[in-house]
This record gives sequence, C-alpha cells and structure tokens, in this order.
Amino acid sequence: MLNIGYLIDAKRLFDTAEQGRQRGIFISAYNENERVSQLFTKVTANRKVWWILPEYSYQSHEYPAGEIVDGLPTYEADLVRVGLEKSGYDPANPQPICVDITGFLHPHILLFLRYFKMYGVKDVEFVYTEPEHYSQKVDTQFSLDDKSDVRQVAGYEGAHIPEMQHDVLMMGVGYEHNLMGQVVTKKESARLVQIHCFPPLSPDMYQESILRLDRLASASARSTEDLNFFTTANDPFVTAAVLGEAVNSLFLRKRVTNLYLCPLSTKPQALGFGLFYLASLEGRPASIIYPFVQKYSRQHSKGVGKSWIYPVFF
Repeated sequence: MLNIGYLIDAKRLFDTAEQGRQRGIFISAYNENERVSQLFTKVTANRKVWWILPEYSYQSHEYPAGEIVDGLPTYEADLVRVGLEKSGYDPANPQPICVDITGFLHPHILLFLRYFKMYGVKDVEFVYTEPEHYSQKVDTQFSLDDKSDVRQVAGYEGAHIPEMQHDVLMMGVGYEHNLMGQVVTKKESARLVQIHCFPPLSPDMYQESILRLDRLASASARSTEDLNFFTTANDPFVTAAVLGEAVNSLFLRKRVTNLYLCPLSTKPQALGFGLFYLASLEGRPASIIYPFVQKYSRQHSKGVGKSWIYPVFF
C-alpha cells in the first residue's frame, strides 16, 4: 500500500559532523531531560529556538537560556502554526529547518508533518535522541493526568462511515497502560491490533512495555497473536512500511469498516504513523486518534543514547 523505498534507508546517525553542519532553523521543545538540552547545545544553526509547551507548565523564571517561543496555544494545530510563525519560519520562502522531536508530544509531531506537507515544504529534517533508560523503569510516568480526552488528531480526521461492525483499532504499544486503556474503552467495539517495538530502544524496554500492557486486561483479552505486528523503535520509515503491510493484511483477511490508528509508543514511531497516514489513508474511513491530557512529566529519562536524523521528502 505504501511505497517508501526511497526513504527506507534514509535514517542516519546525527553524529558530530551532522551536528556541526550549518542549518537554517533548529527547533526543540524544552524539558529537563539531558538528551534534549545536550543536543540543543551541540547543534549549529542560524537560529536555534526553544518552544515552551503548555503541557510542561513552565514559569518564565524556569526558562532556559536562548531564544524562547512561549505563550503557545494548547490545540495542536494552532500550537504548531503559531510556533513556526514565532520562530521566523515562512512556508512561502522556507529555509532549511530541523525539528528535534525528542521533547515534543506525539500529536505535535503529527502536526509538523501535516503542516509541511500542506505547504509543500521540501527540505525538512527531524531528529530524535534515545534515552539510556527511563527513569522509573516499568513504572515511568509520562502523562500526569488520570483522565484523557480521546479524540481525532487535527488534520488526521477520516471520512468515517456509520457502520462500526468491522472497525479496527491499531495501537502502538508503549508504557502508558492507563492511556491505552482509555483508548481501548473509547473504541470498545473495534478489533485491537497491537504494534510492538522490537527491537526496542534498549533491551529492557520491550519487556517493560509488555509488563505495562499486562496491567491492561481488556487489551490482552481483545488481541490475538495473529493481530500483533513488530517494528523498530527508532525508525519511522520502517514503521510506516510495517503499518502498510499490517493494514494490507487486515483488509485481505476481513472487511474493515473504519480504521483507527493510535501511536502510543516512541516518538519516531509516531512519526512513522503520520507518514503512513499521509501517504495512504487520506480521504478514507481512517483517522489517527490520541488520548490528550493537559500535563506531562518534565523529566522521565536518564542518560543520553544515540541521536538519529530523519530526512522527510513529500
């Protein structure tokens, strides 16, 4: 369904040489994880901008040194649009832009893709830095709210049909068992398909995510072994290809009325979900949904792993 052959080997290390290459605008969302601040310091760009996300609840006296974009809206589409405007980015006369997705939230990553595709921007790079491990291992908390608003992500709303008898929920499995449970409950009539990260970012992370999933009895009961798929944790292009194979397999086996994608695993996987949707699912009865919460942890990882660069060409 999805031809991304030209991107399948595009991922590369964001090494010292890449960090030293002059870029136009470099954007990062500030939080207190070392892997976010370290890369911001090392990158060379004409303009480097920190975005202060409302979900991290920073006060002005807590801001880092450097150029700041704050006062951003909470609605994901407005946040990305306003943030890029405040960062001096003009889609009508674009300069090379690099977005570090490490500190951004999954819906923001999806909206960056939607924005750049909508304006036909050609020169876009996304980067991501892996953690050595998450701070509390299997008990790491990313979101700090018990309740979420499960809804479609702006720009990823599908042309859904009223019939729901053969709906499918395709969910990227991560650590947020509470949020996963709320999504599963929201789409209680849909068949559940699990997308697991394997290999994970570190050897223990796959086991930890499975332990979190085990806390969600409803997901285990609704998913069968042949409805599990596996993709790498740090390569959005492989994720997009696996999603294409998974969706194709589902449609060949049985009729699908409405398809719902929900990326709740790594940030690169969310990028892959967005790439797949924009390439193959627009205008179809398919959407990306997400459990939106108002507050996220400022620090949830320890150590700095490898940094990766993902060039995207629309």
